[in-house]
Amino acid sequence: ESRPTEKGRTTLVVRASNGETTEITKNPLDVRTMVHEYGGGAYTVSNGHVFFVNKEDQDIYHTESEVDETKRITDSGRDERFADLLVDSIGDVVCVRESHHSGEEARNDLIRVNRRNGSISILHEGHDFYSSPKLSPDGSQIVFLAWDHPNMPWDGTQLYHASIDDSGDLKNLTVIAGGKDESVVQPTWVNDQRLAYASDRSGYWNIYIHESTGTYCAASEASDYGFPLWVFGMRSFIAMNDQILLAVRSTEAGPELVYVDCESQLVSPCSTKFSSYASLTKLEDCAVFIGGRPDELNAIVSLSPGNGQLLTICTQGALPFPKSFISPVKPISYKNSNGENVHANFYPPTNPEVAKSTSSRPPLLVLSHGGPTSQSNADFSFLVQFFTTRGWAILDVNYGGSTGYGRQYRNRLLGKWGVVDVEDCVAGVRYLVSQDSIDPSRVAIRGGSAGGYTTLRALTTTNTFKAGASYYGVADVRALVNDTHKFESRYIEALVPEDQIDLRSPINHVEALNSPVVFYQGTEDAIVPQNQSQMMFDSLATKGITTAIFLFEHEGHGFRISDNMQVALESEFVFFSRVFGIEPHELSNECFGRAKVANASWT
Repeated sequence: ESRPTEKGRTTLVVRASNGETTEITKNPLDVRTMVHEYGGGAYTVSNGHVFFVNKEDQDIYHTESEVDETKRITDSGRDERFADLLVDSIGDVVCVRESHHSGEEARNDLIRVNRRNGSISILHEGHDFYSSPKLSPDGSQIVFLAWDHPNMPWDGTQLYHASIDDSGDLKNLTVIAGGKDESVVQPTWVNDQRLAYASDRSGYWNIYIHESTGTYCAASEASDYGFPLWVFGMRSFIAMNDQILLAVRSTEAGPELVYVDCESQLVSPCSTKFSSYASLTKLEDCAVFIGGRPDELNAIVSLSPGNGQLLTICTQGALPFPKSFISPVKPISYKNSNGENVHANFYPPTNPEVAKSTSSRPPLLVLSHGGPTSQSNADFSFLVQFFTTRGWAILDVNYGGSTGYGRQYRNRLLGKWGVVDVEDCVAGVRYLVSQDSIDPSRVAIRGGSAGGYTTLRALTTTNTFKAGASYYGVADVRALVNDTHKFESRYIEALVPEDQIDLRSPINHVEALNSPVVFYQGTEDAIVPQNQSQMMFDSLATKGITTAIFLFEHEGHGFRISDNMQVALESEFVFFSRVFGIEPHELSNECFGRAKVANASWT
C-alpha cells in the first residue's frame, strides 16, 4: 500500500485467511527499489518469509509474516541496489543488482544473496541489463531476461535458460528466444517441463510455449499479451495449472481477461468487467489481481475460475460523491494527418447539479501520457473527474508510440518523438472541433515526464493549445541525453536523430512559445533533473509570459506526498481557469503560496 500521508512511503500488508490485515513494514520502512530509477519487484514472499528492499539504504531486509522482527540482510549502501527478488530452493535470494561507482556507468548483474550472512555470488554478468529471474517449481532450472544498449526491453531481449548444479552455479546456459529485434517478456513456468513467455516476433506480444519437444505459439492473434518492462515484476499472465493460463489480452476496445489453453491453443473469454487487470497472482485455486473500473476505485479482486465468481478483497476506499457525477469514458479513434488511426479516451463534462447550456461548448484539457512507451487506460481518475465535474472536457490520447496496439503502432515514434505524439494530440483536438464537442479557443495540454515533453513541444510548434502544465517534463533533449540514468541513457537515440536533438528541444524555441505554462518539479528527480523545468520557467519569465513553477522537496520523478499532489492539482486548475477567464469559484489563488510566479496580474 502507498501512504501519501506518510511522505509517500510504500508498506507491506499481509492478509490472513480470516480477512484480518497486518502491516509488517512499520514506518519509517519504505518498500521501494531504485534499480533503473523506476524500481518494481521490491519484495518477495516464500513460506511466510518476506524479503524486501528499503528505499532509504536500498538494502535487502527479511521479516516473517507472523513475527514482529525485521533483519537487515545486506549492508551495501545506496551504491548497490537490488530488484526482482525471488527465493531459491535453499532460502537464499536471487535478484538483479545495480552497482553504482563514481565516474562509471552503473553495472547490472544477476546475483544470489545468502540470507544468513548477506554474502553475494554472481550468477550471470556481461549484459547491460537483467530482469525476470524465474525458478522452475522444483528449483533445478532458472530462466531470466537480458538485453544490451541501445535496446530498451520492448525493442529486443534475450531469454536465457540454465540448469542449477548442487553448488548453486548455472550450467548448460542457452538462449531459447529473443534477440536484437525481438522483445521477450514475462517468462513464466507452467510446470517443470513447460515454460511460457510473450514474444512480439509476430508484431504483437503473443504467448509462446517452450518445451523439450520444441516451441510453439499458444495464442496467435493481433493482440498484445504483454507490457513494456518499465518496472520489474509486471505480470499479465499466470499459470492456473499445467495446461491453462489466465492472461490479459489488449484489444482496441480495452483489456480482456482470457483463458489460454497451452495444448489446444484455444483462447476463451473470462472477464471484461474491468478496465485494467494488474499484478495477476495465483492464490490456491483462485486468481487475484488489481482491478480498475471507470466508475469505481481500484480494488484487489479474487476470481474463482470454476464458477467465475468475483470477490472484492479490499479497495482504495469509497467514492466521496455519487456515481452520477462521474464522466463516462468514451473510447474514440480518429485519423491523424498521415491517415493513421489514433486511439484516445474522451470524457465530456459531467455534473448533475449544474444546468447544461446548449450554446456553450466546454474548454478541453488534453492529456499526454508518459513513457512515451506507455498507455492510458479507462480506470477511474480523480484528475479526470476533478476537471469534468467543473465543466471541462478531457481527451486522454494514446498517441503513436503507445503500448497495447502492437509493435508497428509502438514503432511509429521511432525517430519522430516530438513530432508524431504532438500531431496525434493536435489531430484529436481537430476531431473534437469537427464534432462540435469543445471550444477551440480554450484548449490546454498537460503531461508528465515524456508527456511533459510532448506538452512543451506542442506549445512551441503549434497554435492549437492556449496553455500548458508540465510535470517534470523534458525541456532539453540534449541535457536529457547527457544527464539521465543508465536505463534510458540510449533510449533517445531511437526516438530522436542526433541532428534533430537541439531542433526538437523546447528550450531552444522559447521565442515561439506565447502561451502560459505552469511547471511542477521534484527536487530529487534523477530522471529529469530540476534544471530542465527551471530553465523553461526562467526563459518564459524573461520573455514576459505568464508562468509559474512549483519545486517540491523530497519528491522524485512522480509525486507521492499527499499535500504536494493536492497543491499541484488545485493550482493547475486555477492556473488554466485564470488564463481562460473562468472563475474557479470554490478555489482561490492561495494554492500558489508555494510557487514562484511571473507576469501574472491575477496573483
